[in-house]
Amino acid sequence: MSNAQLPLYSGTLQANGIKISYHRTGGDKPPLVLAHGLTDMGLCWLRLASSLSHKYDVVMYDARGHGDSDAPETGHEPENRAEDLFGLVEGLKLESPRLLGHSLGAMTVALFAAKCPGRARSVVLEDPPLPNQLDREPTAEQRTAWQKGWNDWRDAAAIRTGQSCAELQQICRRQSPLWHDLEISPWAEAKTKTSPHVFEIPNLTEHKWWQCLPKLECATLLLSADIKRGALMTAAAEVYLREFCPEVVTLVRLQGAGHNIHRDNFDRFISLVSDFFARN
Repeated sequence: MSNAQLPLYSGTLQANGIKISYHRTGGDKPPLVLAHGLTDMGLCWLRLASSLSHKYDVVMYDARGHGDSDAPETGHEPENRAEDLFGLVEGLKLESPRLLGHSLGAMTVALFAAKCPGRARSVVLEDPPLPNQLDREPTAEQRTAWQKGWNDWRDAAAIRTGQSCAELQQICRRQSPLWHDLEISPWAEAKTKTSPHVFEIPNLTEHKWWQCLPKLECATLLLSADIKRGALMTAAAEVYLREFCPEVVTLVRLQGAGHNIHRDNFDRFISLVSDFFARN
């Protein structure tokens, strides 16, 4: 089934004090919730949902400050996003959902699974933001560099909200010429629907969300890729996680992809995810 033919059921619900917009493929199938990254939105998962909808009721939701969900001025910390996800799962009455999150969404699903043991069946984390070293405090130079990167991202996002979807599609094709055409339109639309409030928190690398990983009780797959192409999990972080979370987290690093693994190397990504969820 192509993405253009994918039937979707759309709606909104109240969760954690805000309105959350979502789309789902439906059917009497096990639920799979997809949590997008910063400045994306639920429909950015359409290509992936199309490939998985024959096995799962795929739920794609807009995180707070993104897409058509509410964008409050405050409350964009990772813990609040995990509470939003809890409200979505409760509101839709999803039983033991499988969870997949990219970047910011990976933080969200990991925090949810750790805080609510037994609620998630299994979890896939796609290149979540991690500091260079997980076993020590960052240096002043690292903090400065991280904050500059965060501020640059915020400023770029602010510019994109004022551009047309057509302009953004052209930019995306220039920056990511290997992406499938089906990724371009939702990526561009998402940029016009990102609230500036989502950046009103300390940069995500400063948040020690990864401390929840040893607490996970469900099977977890962490995917990263080529650091030179923008993947966020450093070699040092990988060594740390392999040593301290071997019983909990399975790590796989894909070549030929950067931070957006599901867009850069879709075939390998979908193969790994499908196999993992089939076994867990």
